Amino acid sequence: MSESGQAAGAGPGEAEKSILAGQRLERLTNLALAVPITSRGAALAVAAAGLLAAGWIWGYPELAALGAAAALACLAAGSVIAAKPRLEVERSVVPDRISVGDDATVQLNVRNAGRWRSVNARAVDAYGGPGLETRRVAVPLARLRPGKSAGASYAIRAERRGVVDAGPLGIGKRDLLGLAATAGNFGGTARLWIHPRLHQLGRTPDGLARSLEGTADKVEQGSLTFHALREYVIGDELRHVHWRTSARIGKLMVKEHLDTSLPTVAIAIDDRAESWPTAPVSQAALAKLASHQSTAPGDPFEAACEAAYSILTACFRAEYHAALVPASGAVVSGAGRDSYGDLLAELTPDAPESLGAYVSRLTAARYGDTLVWITGVEPPTDRLAVLKRAYPTVIAVHLALGLPASASLAGGVPTIRAADGEQFAAAWNNGGTRL
Repeated sequence: MSESGQAAGAGPGEAEKSILAGQRLERLTNLALAVPITSRGAALAVAAAGLLAAGWIWGYPELAALGAAAALACLAAGSVIAAKPRLEVERSVVPDRISVGDDATVQLNVRNAGRWRSVNARAVDAYGGPGLETRRVAVPLARLRPGKSAGASYAIRAERRGVVDAGPLGIGKRDLLGLAATAGNFGGTARLWIHPRLHQLGRTPDGLARSLEGTADKVEQGSLTFHALREYVIGDELRHVHWRTSARIGKLMVKEHLDTSLPTVAIAIDDRAESWPTAPVSQAALAKLASHQSTAPGDPFEAACEAAYSILTACFRAEYHAALVPASGAVVSGAGRDSYGDLLAELTPDAPESLGAYVSRLTAARYGDTLVWITGVEPPTDRLAVLKRAYPTVIAVHLALGLPASASLAGGVPTIRAADGEQFAAAWNNGGTRL
């Protein structure tokens, strides 16, 4: 065999050795990272090495004995920290959907699934979410024996709309001498949806369609006008199951019909970034807004979500059909109240769609006979005039920082202006929808 053939034959063997060496180095690195040494531990390890070397070189057994004791202390600390506890964490949030200003309780059940070692560590649970401050709560977890469980709970105060993830549980361990420390996460997370603050509205945005025998002529499962398919829930009649779709996707789907005798309200919340500018205001206006607890000063988009949630709730009480259609494209229609609240909790003013595309989508789909347009800038009266061809009744809501509360006609469209959710509710109830 030629030299080139021998080199080619030896290549794979050298490559395998290189890969094995890299894997060993990675395992050692992971082990070192799993047992991080504190500054005290590093100093003791250096001292141990120096004492052992000095005792060996200069022949002082006492120094060697001190070095050996220090080295044993470092090894003992590493063995204690390297033994990762086996914990099973069950977590729940009760209730899992609340409004701003309410409280929810996180309940934890921690079980030591190990066989021999008790767990004596510092436990910290964290909760937070996008746009929300992350907070940490100490969880008492001392001397948890093998097979035993410990329960703990803490409250979350809903200060701002959003989605909060609680967990995972963080465990920190440190040896008695403080030479080494480690941390790990256990269990999953539980989600809490914080819906916008709710304001009581005494009026509903009625469109031109009316029941022939009243405003709430409710027909079970709607009339014969097909509306959408949804997943089967306990209590639905089997005659409404759409068997072809159920067989195709592998779960029961139910036909939902629309009672066309009832008004249908579509809420178009314009969550495009250019619709919510942060305009400077005077100190007097800021002080006035700060005195209200309905929304945070300087964030009219929160007031917009409050307005949309309040209108939706008023529609549900009147047993009207409702659709929530933000510019971001996530439409909720014909669902329970929690689905609308969840979408509003997740909504942020960053939709990339243009105003023209948004209006075209609303016109083509025609989600109802009444349209409520919510924006943070001057309502586009020309665009709303186009929408009136598809929606017989159009109401505009303009929410901006420092804006005086009023209800007037603008371009033939009833327009409600306010600075926060509380002022919006007052203008709405004072006849803003009957202009």
